Amino acid sequence: MPDERVEFTAKLKKYIYKASDSDYKVASIDVSDATSNRVARNPWGSVTLTGKFTMMKNVEYLVVAEKQDNAKYGVQYSLVNIKRKNPIEEMSAGDFQRFLIAINPIKGGLINKTYPDARAIFEKQDVEALTKIKGIGEKTALALFNKYESQKDYSPAYAVYSEWGFTNQTVKRICKHFGSVDKAVLVLERNPYELMNVGGIGFKTIDAKALENGIAANDKRRVRAFVMDYFDNLTMSGSSWTSISNLTGFLNKEIFDCDIEDTIDWVANSGLFIVKTVNGVERVTRASDYQDEKDIAKDLIRLRDAQSWIKTIKRVGSIVKGIEDEQGWEYSDEQKHAISKILKQNVVLLQGSGGVGKTSIMKAVIKVLRENGYTVASCALSGKASDNLTQVTGLQGRTIHRLLGIGGAPNAQYNSDNPLPYNVVVLDEVSMVDTGLLAKLLRAIPSGAKFIMIGDSAQLDSIGVGTMRDIIDSHVIPTVTLETIHRQAKKSAIITHSLQYRYGQMPKDVTEKDSWKLKGENKDLGYVFEPYSNESNLLADAYKVFRYVLKRYDVKDVQIITPMTKNCDQLNTMAQRVVNPESPDKHEYENKTKGFVLREGDKVLNVANNYKTVDVTGENILPIFNGNTGIIEKIDVDESDQDNNEVEITVDFDGIGKVLLSGKQVESLRLGYAMTVHKSQGSTIPCVIIVLPFQYMLNSRELLYTAITRASQECYMLTSMRTLKATIKKSSATVHHSNLIDMLKKEGE
Repeated sequence: MPDERVEFTAKLKKYIYKASDSDYKVASIDVSDATSNRVARNPWGSVTLTGKFTMMKNVEYLVVAEKQDNAKYGVQYSLVNIKRKNPIEEMSAGDFQRFLIAINPIKGGLINKTYPDARAIFEKQDVEALTKIKGIGEKTALALFNKYESQKDYSPAYAVYSEWGFTNQTVKRICKHFGSVDKAVLVLERNPYELMNVGGIGFKTIDAKALENGIAANDKRRVRAFVMDYFDNLTMSGSSWTSISNLTGFLNKEIFDCDIEDTIDWVANSGLFIVKTVNGVERVTRASDYQDEKDIAKDLIRLRDAQSWIKTIKRVGSIVKGIEDEQGWEYSDEQKHAISKILKQNVVLLQGSGGVGKTSIMKAVIKVLRENGYTVASCALSGKASDNLTQVTGLQGRTIHRLLGIGGAPNAQYNSDNPLPYNVVVLDEVSMVDTGLLAKLLRAIPSGAKFIMIGDSAQLDSIGVGTMRDIIDSHVIPTVTLETIHRQAKKSAIITHSLQYRYGQMPKDVTEKDSWKLKGENKDLGYVFEPYSNESNLLADAYKVFRYVLKRYDVKDVQIITPMTKNCDQLNTMAQRVVNPESPDKHEYENKTKGFVLREGDKVLNVANNYKTVDVTGENILPIFNGNTGIIEKIDVDESDQDNNEVEITVDFDGIGKVLLSGKQVESLRLGYAMTVHKSQGSTIPCVIIVLPFQYMLNSRELLYTAITRASQECYMLTSMRTLKATIKKSSATVHHSNLIDMLKKEGE
C-alpha cells in the first residue's frame, strides 16, 4: 500500500528528538483542518512528525506529510513540505514585533524599543545595526537572524530545485545568495550555471545536473561556464593566463560541436577577461586576476619609490652586537650585509633555504627598527607561519586576514582608503601567498612604510597564482639572497639532508641499513625504512615513532605529515587512540558524514574559511581560515536555543585564540594530528613525523624538502628506499604563466 499523503494545519507541542549534526527532528504536534484522510493521533491526541524542519511554539504551519507505519513507534508522518500559515515575509511591523518577542522575549523587547520596524534589518542581516543595542552581541544577532531564516517559506524553491536533486539545506543557501526565493527560481530557469557563484557549488556539480535535465553539451550557457571553470583550474595550478590557441584547442577537444567563434567573441567582449598580445602571443587572463597582478606591480613600485618614513636609524652596531652576545654567536659578513640592505630599502625580499639564518637576521632587523621608535607588524598566510617570527623576535605575528580585518575581525577592514597604521610590515613565507591576497595586503600599506618579504623559493608552490619567483626574476625589487649555511646549521641533518634532496641528491650517509637510526651531529633526523612491498607497515611504524616522541614532546609540538588526505585519515585515527582515547569524562561530537569523532582535548585542523565564528564571549566575531590548527577545549550543547540544541565546540586556535564554533560551523573541523604536506607549508613544528608511501603524482623533491624543513628540532622519515629514490628524482616544478613579471618590469622602468 503506497504512503498516504495528507495536508493539515499544525502547531508544535514539543520536540521528542533532535539530531546534533543535522536539522532532523521528531516532534509532537497538534493538528487541525485535515483536508484528506484521517490523521492518526496517539492516545494523548497529538501527532508525530519526522523530518528536517524548524517549528516555533504558538505558530500555525501548513504541513504536507506522508503517513508511515513504524514497527517500533507506531504511526508517524514524514515531512514532505512545511511553511508558516502566515508568511514571515508578509508580516506587518506589529506582527513582526510579536514574532521577535516570541523567539526571544528579552532581546526582542530591546529590538522593538530601538527599532519599531526591524523587518529590513533582519532581511539584510545587518549585524552592525543589532549590535548597537546594549545587551546584543554578534553571536546573539546571528542566532536571531538564523531563527528568522528558519521561518521563511522556501517551498516554491524546494519544489523546483528538488527536481534537480538539490537538498533543502542547499536550496536555502542558494536563496540566501540571490536574495529571494523568486530570484533563485528565476536563476535556475534562466541559466543554472549561475549557481557556480554560490559557495560550495562547482561546475562539475551543476553541469551533471544540467546535462541530466536536458541542456545540450554545446549550449552557450554551458560553454561559457566551462570557460570560467577552465580559468578556475588554471589559477589553482599557478598560472594566470593561457593563450587563445590553447583555449580553443581545449574547447575543441572537450566540447563536441562547440561554436568557437562565438565563444572567443564572448571572451573578448564580455568584460570578464583581458586579451592582450605579449611577445607575439595572445594571452587571455581573467579580468580580476589581471587587476590583482597590475595592482601588485603598481603598489610594489609605489612603495619602493616613496619618500620613506624611516628617516634615521641609530645604534645599529650596538643593537646587533647585543643580539650576538645574547645568542652566543656572531653574524657572518653575508648576514650583516643582509641586515644593512634590509634596513636601507623601502621594499625588499629576503630569500634563502633553511639554515641560512633568515629568522635570526629578521630578529636583528626588527629589534633595530623597534628600538628606533618605529612600529612593526608581522604577518603570514597561516596561523602557524605567523607564529614563527613571534617565537624568535617576540613581535606578535598575525595572519594576513586578521591583520587586514578581513571577514569581521575585531579591527576595521584596512585597505587603500584606510591604510594600516604601521611604519613597517613584514610578510613571512611569501611563497605561499597568491596574487589575490598579496594585492589586498599591498593596497593597505601606506606610501612611506617599509615592506619586507621573506621566503624560500625551493618549497612547494602556493595554491593559486604565486608571486615570489616573478618578484625575484623581475630585478626591479631589491632582493637579498642568502646562500651560506651557518656553522650551527651544518650540525643538523634536517638542514643538510633537506638541501641535498632539494637538488635531487641522495645523502651519502643514508642507506637501507640505517633504518631506525638518527643522522647528523645533532642526531635530529631519523629514518625508518620498510621494503617497498611492505609499505603497508608504515602505519604501524608511525604508531611506534609517535608514542616514542610523545615521551619528550607535547602533542601540540608533534605533527605527522604525509602527501595524501586518505593517509591522513588513517594516521589521525591512530594518533587519537594514542593521545586522546574515548573517556566518560570527555564530551564528544561525531561527524557522521566524514566518519570520525572529535572529543575534548583533540588536536584539530580547520579546513574552510569561516567569517562568522565568534570568541568565547559570543560578543565578537573572530574569523578562522583554512589551515588553522588548535586544541578542543570544550564540547557542549547550547541549551538556551529551545528550537535547535546545537553542538558548540570551543577551540584554542594557534595564533588566533579561543573560538566558539556552533551548528554547521563544526563541520569544518578535522582531526589535526596528521595533515598533508601542502597544509603544513609555512608551519614550523618542533617534531615532525613524515610518512611517505609511494605516490607517483604527488611525491617530489620539492614536497620532501618542504616536509623535512617543517621540523625545527627533530624529524623522522618513514618510507621505503625505492620510494625515497623515486621522490628525489622527480621535480614538481612547472612553468607557470603570469603577467606579473612583465608588469613589474614596465612599472619599474
